[in-house]
Amino acid sequence: MYGWAGKRLKVYLSEGKIVKEPLSDEFRLNYLGGRGFNSKTLFDEIKPGIDPLGPDNVFAVGVGPLNGTAAPGSARWTVSARSTVTAGLGDGNGGGDFSSELKFAGYDQVVFYGRSPKPVYLWISDDHVELRDASNIWGKTTRDTHNLLVQELKDREIRELCIGPAGENLVRLAKVFANVTRAGGKGGMGAVMGSKNLKAVVVRGTGSVKIARPAEFLNVLKRDYEKLMSSSWQKVFREQGSMSTLRGAAMRYSLSTRNAQSGYFEGWENLTSEAFERQFAVKHRGCAACPISCSHYFRVKDGPYATHGESNEYGTTYPFGSKCGIDNLAAVLKIHTICDQLGLDTHSTGGTVCFAMHCWQEGLLTAKDTDGLELKWGNADAVIQLLPKIAYRQGFGALLAEGSFRASKHIKGSEACLRTLKGLEISALYLGPGEEISHGLAYATATRGPDHLRGGVGMYSWGMSRLRDIVGGEEGEQRLVREPRSTEFKAIVVALDQDYSSAFNSLELCTRVVTRLRGGLEPDEQAELASAVTGVDWNGDDLMKIGERITNVERAFNIREGMGRKDDILPGVFLTEQQGPYGPTGISEEKFQAMLDEYYQFKGWNKEGIPGKKKLNELGLGYITTQIGAT
Repeated sequence: MYGWAGKRLKVYLSEGKIVKEPLSDEFRLNYLGGRGFNSKTLFDEIKPGIDPLGPDNVFAVGVGPLNGTAAPGSARWTVSARSTVTAGLGDGNGGGDFSSELKFAGYDQVVFYGRSPKPVYLWISDDHVELRDASNIWGKTTRDTHNLLVQELKDREIRELCIGPAGENLVRLAKVFANVTRAGGKGGMGAVMGSKNLKAVVVRGTGSVKIARPAEFLNVLKRDYEKLMSSSWQKVFREQGSMSTLRGAAMRYSLSTRNAQSGYFEGWENLTSEAFERQFAVKHRGCAACPISCSHYFRVKDGPYATHGESNEYGTTYPFGSKCGIDNLAAVLKIHTICDQLGLDTHSTGGTVCFAMHCWQEGLLTAKDTDGLELKWGNADAVIQLLPKIAYRQGFGALLAEGSFRASKHIKGSEACLRTLKGLEISALYLGPGEEISHGLAYATATRGPDHLRGGVGMYSWGMSRLRDIVGGEEGEQRLVREPRSTEFKAIVVALDQDYSSAFNSLELCTRVVTRLRGGLEPDEQAELASAVTGVDWNGDDLMKIGERITNVERAFNIREGMGRKDDILPGVFLTEQQGPYGPTGISEEKFQAMLDEYYQFKGWNKEGIPGKKKLNELGLGYITTQIGAT
């Protein structure tokens, strides 16, 4: 077998049993890897209605056929389970080099069942796999966990996925971490690990990944690297990372500010990548097999916010910067480091903290409620004191550990301060002037909850022949680009983008190298890479069909859990189209519902968003029809 390692591990934590199982042809050819493997596994093996924090939940770790090769950006991994926040599909995607190490050890997926009677970690050393006692690392930060594992295993080359104290304490804002700073698992995947008494998955591999057609692979690789390295967009990402996004959002007046009450933050220039480079950047860092190296190691040398770390992103800077009214970049970096070490998701934690600040603004919270903390906009010191309280469920932090949606039920009158969808905090969304109106639909329909990485935001589908055929060629497509607030054809863009993201997430390629508007790899180019590695002849349309299959499996999972059209809706603050001080904001509910109708129709789903029997049969998913009432 080429590309895939060909095996997966099933770990039964309650019994302490480990089973090695070969990958079937149907599994690997229809679901590719990573996200696809995990989503298929969850649908087949989780019974509807189970407690996400109970032993019946399934926790899956998946990698793809390109991991462990030199394919650019092929360092991603996916963790999946029933979400502790939405109660639907939950997953997360991270980077680093854990995925390569798992492939070198000989595995494409690890699936955990049940609950261990005591804290454990899984140790994978090629063919040797065992559950080991984790009592000495339980309660430790992600950084201390890594250092202690290196000491115990006497190997500096180990790689691990682990949780921090937040995951151990079943905080719904907890993520899973690799390389200390690479995180994935929005929707409480860290809490699922904690509920299973699983502290870490540790791996050391000495094998390699077999390439079916090495000469062809090298030729394709050379072409793709040259394309990426010559792109002006990729150059920006290489120099500035995703923090470069902040300047564009600010200049479009679409930078979510003070819990999305505004799209303009007066202190935005203090948070830019230029400010970071000037004051705190030390050197570039990159994930395995990445020519871009968009991450940065940083150091705040002195003062109250002295810290050091890596991988500060737009996804850290805006939640704790503009959304909390904080314009001190050193403080934001300190907050970022604390979240990483405690195992907290910066998107949802920042969204929950700024919800609490909004409640403070409205007089719904006082110092009596918050353990004496003054949650005024811009109070970075209060945030720094609040984060450990959240991770350890102490005092007021115990309430916020449930996330803003559940916390609001205990704060009278706070519903208007919520910025959640399906119970999950909305990330970088404002729908201000110049921002693509389709972003709202993408957030509302993303299968894991409101998401800026699941279609409609990166505009992955621009330039696809299928889209151009629909919109009237290149001229029609350019019109869509020039008119971001037009709803015309945008539902189709979102639908195609979501299928595309399902495909490249399953190949486990980084978003950075596949964003087509930014000089990224086309679907056909990705298919050529995958074909040379695996020996399976695919083209871009084949990958899109696989992505569509995965999207439908994920949608079916959510439908089976009781979700539907009623859940594909934005908070009222975004469903009001009005003329703001800097231009138009929001989208009317009438326009939104029309887009949703068009989206469902294009997907082959009914008016309630349930995949149709014809579509499911077309995708080889006929067995799902009776489980979700498809017609």
